[in-house]
Amino acid sequence: MLRRIYIQFITLLAILSYAGNAHAQEHILIPAAGQKVYVPLTEPSVKGKIVVSNIGRTRIQDIDYTLSFNGKELESKHYTLPQTLGHNDDAVIEVAVPPYTELGEDELIFTITKVNGGRNGATISEARIPRVTVTKVAKRKVVVEEYTAMWCRYCPSGIALMENLSHTFGDDFVGIAVHADDPLTCWDYYAKAREDSRRPSLYMNRSRKLGYVKAVDEFKAEQDAGADMDLEVSAEWDKAKNNITVTPAVTFRLNREKAPYGFAYVLTEDGMSRPQWVQNNAYAGSESDRGVTKEFDVFIDSPSEIRNLKNNFVAIAAAGVKEPVDSLIEAPIKADQTQSHSYIFKDVSKIRVLQDKTRLKVCVLLINTQTGKIENAAKCSIADAQTTAISSVADRKETAVETARYTLDGRQITAPQKGINIVKYSDGRVRKEVITQ
Repeated sequence: MLRRIYIQFITLLAILSYAGNAHAQEHILIPAAGQKVYVPLTEPSVKGKIVVSNIGRTRIQDIDYTLSFNGKELESKHYTLPQTLGHNDDAVIEVAVPPYTELGEDELIFTITKVNGGRNGATISEARIPRVTVTKVAKRKVVVEEYTAMWCRYCPSGIALMENLSHTFGDDFVGIAVHADDPLTCWDYYAKAREDSRRPSLYMNRSRKLGYVKAVDEFKAEQDAGADMDLEVSAEWDKAKNNITVTPAVTFRLNREKAPYGFAYVLTEDGMSRPQWVQNNAYAGSESDRGVTKEFDVFIDSPSEIRNLKNNFVAIAAAGVKEPVDSLIEAPIKADQTQSHSYIFKDVSKIRVLQDKTRLKVCVLLINTQTGKIENAAKCSIADAQTTAISSVADRKETAVETARYTLDGRQITAPQKGINIVKYSDGRVRKEVITQ
């Protein structure tokens, strides 16, 4: 009798235990790897973002989590979700990420310890948050290269996207419209343009291909990804207004042992138009597309052949867009030490497609030569000779003269030579110049 009661008791415990475990297994919240977070040494913390997904059957109202580094717990927190999370729903949790004690990159571990006050049934309950400790958070501008053509019926979707990003993000948007096989063909860009023959093709920072006519969320996400460095640029005409001296200035916000970076330089023009040019338009009268953006509505309200369309962001000259110009950033890189050089667009007046010098802009792209991705960029208008260009780069002393010129390997030369030249001036300055002709 006692043995029978004992067996029934054990069975009841097993049933209750199974029911409890089954209920616990319904709370299943999985974190995804967090976005890289740039944290200044001078700040107590910066908000990092991590996505959590509910793959259990019960709605989730709150969680408990820890943040740790090298096995040491930095924070333990109870977090109430703004609204309950249903099955297969995602939520973004903001986590206070503190800086490390020195500049560099590392990872923090985010661990979900409880869900709705109980055990998290997820097999994987932790995720990594990449942390970069910097002297200050760099400003990232985003490049969109649009490969387009007037003969392309579907290219108005790309044109509308570019215009929408320009109107939405202003100077944070670095737009480059690359025409191929039409009257605005940029031969300096042609080899790069032929890598993808489809039109339109739009690439953001050479890391993401864009589609349709709107990319605001993608643009914001790319901005939020941050950058290791600030990039500024100034540009100035010579007195004859025929050559443009471009001066990029790069300031990294952490130390780097290596410098796998190269530059591309692009001269763009806005408002380019001729009565004989015709932009084919497949979206004429397409009411099903109306309302996506006001920029796209323009093409819906236009005929299938558009004349006098103003083409903006048009690349008319370029260098380094396929093979970036490297060896311009010296390694090891020291945080907050600005490195600059000069590039000259020569004989601008001879550019075949040029229409109006007052509508020109200079774009500089800083490209990671290992990944091929654009790490940061800058653009500016072009100042007249002997005036201050729009950049925080120190003003050049116009009275200084060149005293010596060398090749990159230290050989002295008497005249500019194709490649990278090291130039010394009478005021003590030493600059790198990129000579492409």
